[in-house]
Amino acid sequence: MKKTCVMIFSVLVMFSLGGCNDSDDSKPVDTGPPVLSQGDVVSFTLLQTTDVHHRASGTGSSLTYSPEDGIDSSGGADKTQGGYARLTTQIKQIRTADAANHIPTVLVDSGDFIMGTVYDMTLGTSPAAFYFMEFMDYDAVTLGNHEFDYGPAGLAMILKNARGADGKGFTVPIVASNMKTDGVAGTADDGIEAFAAAGMIVPTLVKTLDNGLKIGIMGLLGKNAENDAPLATPVTFDHDYADIQQTVDHLKNDLGVHIVIALSHSGITDPAGTPGGDDILLARNVTGIDIIASGHEHEMTPEIVMESGTRIICAGHYGMNLAQLDVTVEVGSGVTNAVITNHPVNDATPGDPSMNFIVDMFNAGIDEVLKPQLGIGINDVVAGSGSANLGIPEIADESGMGDLVADSLRYLLRGTNGAIGIVANGVVRDGFDLGQKVTFADMYSVLPLGMTVDSTQQNVPGYPLMQVNLTGAHVQNMCQLAAYVIAAADDAFMAQLASPSHPYHALYFALVNLKSSYYLNLSGLRYTHAGASGMYQVVPGSVMLYNGVDFKCAGPAAVPVDDNALYPCVMDIYMYFVMQSADLQALLAALHLPVTPLNNSGQPVTPANMLDSRLDRDPSANGIQEVKEWMAFLTFLTAPPEQGGFVDHIIPEADYGQAALAAGDASRVNEMSLTP
Repeated sequence: MKKTCVMIFSVLVMFSLGGCNDSDDSKPVDTGPPVLSQGDVVSFTLLQTTDVHHRASGTGSSLTYSPEDGIDSSGGADKTQGGYARLTTQIKQIRTADAANHIPTVLVDSGDFIMGTVYDMTLGTSPAAFYFMEFMDYDAVTLGNHEFDYGPAGLAMILKNARGADGKGFTVPIVASNMKTDGVAGTADDGIEAFAAAGMIVPTLVKTLDNGLKIGIMGLLGKNAENDAPLATPVTFDHDYADIQQTVDHLKNDLGVHIVIALSHSGITDPAGTPGGDDILLARNVTGIDIIASGHEHEMTPEIVMESGTRIICAGHYGMNLAQLDVTVEVGSGVTNAVITNHPVNDATPGDPSMNFIVDMFNAGIDEVLKPQLGIGINDVVAGSGSANLGIPEIADESGMGDLVADSLRYLLRGTNGAIGIVANGVVRDGFDLGQKVTFADMYSVLPLGMTVDSTQQNVPGYPLMQVNLTGAHVQNMCQLAAYVIAAADDAFMAQLASPSHPYHALYFALVNLKSSYYLNLSGLRYTHAGASGMYQVVPGSVMLYNGVDFKCAGPAAVPVDDNALYPCVMDIYMYFVMQSADLQALLAALHLPVTPLNNSGQPVTPANMLDSRLDRDPSANGIQEVKEWMAFLTFLTAPPEQGGFVDHIIPEADYGQAALAAGDASRVNEMSLTP
């Protein structure tokens, strides 16, 4: 899959001038901005997307996506949301209305614009996301954690492809104010440093609008987001509020901007309730940021969140919403008024014909690569959903989709007794509806993330899978960690634990940052925890193994885990990196839960030898032919019934429905019932 089809690029070049001209036509002619004075009042519109994750054709069943038919079936046949063609229409409509009223429009993105769909297969030549942002004439974007999924060198390669051989492809400024490179030649971030030196990546951006308003734009990546980017090394991010304050002060005091906008891939949580997250802390600790356009947590702000004089908005995720902030500014006083409008992006929004044609060309190019190698295309059906319990796992607990994807990893070791599959919630990015015909694109979007660190195998996207070994004691520690993630989502329990008088108060500080994305979906074993009354401790002797050929863990799980035995575990390389991160190692140490993966020689798996533990899809060939995580999922969904697959490839309610998760042996995570 090294190429994505050269013919895509030639067609896109044909459309690029027309696409940009379409959006530029709706803007006022530049006659030179006026110079504003103290007390002048002006307005502008801020449009934000964030966490679109390469969903060029929207999110939902790919077979129903119909932006070109002119029929609004958003409440029926076409429930897909988002998509570049629909976003293009929505943005153009707002720009046209603003231009008629002589109001400037600023279009920004707050990161994670790639990684999440089959369109990641375009990153090797002409990346779809960058083309879309150039076509729509974005004013500025910032980097999210998933832009670093390929590492700094991989990101530099993607940016080079986006720029094109002549450097005139992707020209939108990338603002990264708190990104720090190592400044050492010959390291993995040399390419990023070169782009910064060339001015493609800038620490700040000053833009004077047609009405004379001078805005300063920052780009920030938050602490939690950095924790989710373990492959970013040696790139780091400065979270010191004093340093961020200096940047704000420099924009206002030295560069003379009237307002500061932070594109912050940091996040806001519970925006409609009790807002929290890194961006709330940012607003509390740094003065002078007028607007934070937030990303990372995927939570849309139904209203503006005010914190310490800063207005915070977030468009949500997957391009399902376009956030519009109509802003009034008084020079010398800052923002005096702002009104948010969230625009749902679904089949009620007709797709822009030019952008839709371009996405179709990307589809054709990807199919040209896929079909000779896999015998299937983007929209070919590979399975069917027989359960309503296969949505994206968003809670810290057992789920149908979580079980399904963990089973697909363990299936690769089919027949091996004691084998375990482990998948974190955070890498499971999509789900299926009841009755959905699951296409290759739908299947891929469930486990789409990542890239290998092996430069010889970066022609196929996706996290490679590893087979490591854990002692029984460390397997039980993994179960305890998963139980603690469940505990961290129990608000009542955490409120009690937060009290200094609670006998286990110290545990609060270890659990408070455990998000549902850290929850571990397990295949091949079941366990019982004691719930809130028992501090969510895993019940001794409750960790039991399923039979090696019971691929769907229907039960019974009858073999207890032996503390001293070794158990083969399949996990993706991202989980390994997260396990080795300083933050998680500190957490595991604080919780007294050591987890040390071993290779087949019984030695600890280290960054130096980890590639030796990758699964090999073709042992007869020289070297290791990596198995990507999505490949395991495809293999499981398309396996014949006689080999442990599903009858007619329909994912059954009996194995993954809510009743199965709550009953008997099929329930992998159980809470001990305590009698009064």
